[in-house]
Amino acid sequence: MGISTLVLIVTGLLIGLGLRTIIKDWRKKFEEDDKLAEARKKAQQARNREEAKRPDVVTLERGEDGVYRPGKRD
Repeated sequence: MGISTLVLIVTGLLIGLGLRTIIKDWRKKFEEDDKLAEARKKAQQARNREEAKRPDVVTLERGEDGVYRPGKRD
């Protein structure tokens, strides 16, 4: 086993470990981004539900002719 083979093996290991670290960091970042997006989506849905309860909001229903008109008040 020559010195050049040893250098190639060590270089390959270092590159492999570096790629593994990069992939691990990216995976963690993408998971965090997904959690933040889900939290934002839930907050927006909660705001929409609260806003729909206001008395000045009109709910539209689609009629038989395909036109949206104010629906019945609950």
